[in-house]
Amino acid sequence: MYKLLIVDDEASVVEGLAHTIPWEHVGIDEVHKAYSGFEALEILQTQPVDIMISDIKMPRMSGLELIEITRTRWKKLKTILLSGHAEFAYAREAISLGTSEYLLKPVSDEVVLAKVGKAVESLRLERESDETYNRAVQAFRANLPQMRSEFLNQLLQGMNAPEDVWTKKLELLEMSSAICSEAALMLVRMEDRLTEMSPYDSSVMEYAIGNMADEIFGDRFRLWRCRDIHGYLVFFVFDSHDPKAERPPDTVPEYELKHCASQLQMNVSRYLKGTISVLIGKRGRFPEDVRKLYQDSLLALRRHIGSHSDMFVYAADEEELHPVRSLQKCYEPPLLHHLLESGSWELVRDKLEQILKELSLAHSQSQEHVNEAFFFIYSSLSAYAHKNGRSLSDYLGASLADVTGLSQCTNAATLGKWVNQVLPLLEQSAERATRSDRSAAVSRMKRFIRDHLSEDISLQAIADHMYMHPVHVSRLFKMETGSNLSDYVLRLKMEQAAEMLADHSLKNFEIALKLGYQNPNYFIRVFKKYYSVTPQEYRNNLEAGKP
Repeated sequence: MYKLLIVDDEASVVEGLAHTIPWEHVGIDEVHKAYSGFEALEILQTQPVDIMISDIKMPRMSGLELIEITRTRWKKLKTILLSGHAEFAYAREAISLGTSEYLLKPVSDEVVLAKVGKAVESLRLERESDETYNRAVQAFRANLPQMRSEFLNQLLQGMNAPEDVWTKKLELLEMSSAICSEAALMLVRMEDRLTEMSPYDSSVMEYAIGNMADEIFGDRFRLWRCRDIHGYLVFFVFDSHDPKAERPPDTVPEYELKHCASQLQMNVSRYLKGTISVLIGKRGRFPEDVRKLYQDSLLALRRHIGSHSDMFVYAADEEELHPVRSLQKCYEPPLLHHLLESGSWELVRDKLEQILKELSLAHSQSQEHVNEAFFFIYSSLSAYAHKNGRSLSDYLGASLADVTGLSQCTNAATLGKWVNQVLPLLEQSAERATRSDRSAAVSRMKRFIRDHLSEDISLQAIADHMYMHPVHVSRLFKMETGSNLSDYVLRLKMEQAAEMLADHSLKNFEIALKLGYQNPNYFIRVFKKYYSVTPQEYRNNLEAGKP
């Protein structure tokens, strides 16, 4: 989908084009509106725009001046000029500036839509043949195994998503055949000399073991692998089902799986001169059972292998032991401390509600699980406070930050009461700090603007001074003041111009130069647009004592 920007100093024209034409029919999914050339430039600096429709005759900056700027800074932007001026000179200059189309008012919605559709098609063809796009595709292909590995690691840690999200993600990773398929989980732990290697040599060895596994299992199975947070190699083994076979689909044959896993262990010893332990865990549906399969396999590895080496364990037939489990919602991504650091307070509340709900439903009578939840939440809050250079008591007060408050948290309800007390205090304190920092940043911006008002101040210059991205500068200023940065600069210049006009020793062109306008005629047009009178008329009114 593509983005469109409509620029015209007549609000009715902008609103009419933006809201009455079915832009989605030609692939436009977002329409931006600007009422001056300067506002258009600000939008272009802060938003992705593919096509721009601009009027020619506008105050302060004409459409031709706007296009002359955009053609050097946004080379792929398609522009369409819309004007009531039929003079050939305008069209000739527009063509010389690389304008895609030149339309004369009045023009029907159908014609405008057709011209934008033509520009969209041109962009689509350019994108398909663009070298950068092709390089991105090649890079995606080259990094596909790594992206698969990262996604699988997210699943191991308990990442949840709706089924349609899983489907789209796995299709992107070219693993759609794994959806709802049965898979066996195999853990491989490198041991002895393999654990003493440098990080580089260890990575090479992991790669070699993975390739060896692909070769051994390849004729009979499909593998998807990653390296988990413990340094184990995790393989999900899918059956490459033969439609002519008499056995049911999606059933991993145990005897072949055992044979391949055993062969992998022997080949690592023989060819790589290393020692590994291999554990084949239970089977389950992919991706919904991934987290449980992984946790069960880790438990089986600890119980059956432990600190021993060169072991082979087949735990798929092991009876369910119903062990005491930790609170899963605490450790599923996104983690609580990450949400706190990002300032996503609504998601923080959702996360805490999930933890308390699991505690209430599955472990309502377990004081140990209440303690686990309390200390997990408490440590996340403490880490957040410390990373912001403050103590937890600074946010919550001494009484609520005191860990002895645990004695009052005897169940999910009392723990929830404590959470409902501390979270609003933390959020309010964080918001006050954010507002203070934001206000200080905007004050620095205003001071810089006032100090450099005689120059041609740009958004990029302000961003460079603040060591920020222009998009962030623009949004921060708008969030704090409610007005656009360009409007603020214009207001200051016009106010200072009005003050200077009271000084009869200053000529109009001198005032223009002092305010950063190299073209006095342009200064006059801007001043008249702002005050509805020319600088000379304004000065005459002052002399006559008129307001």
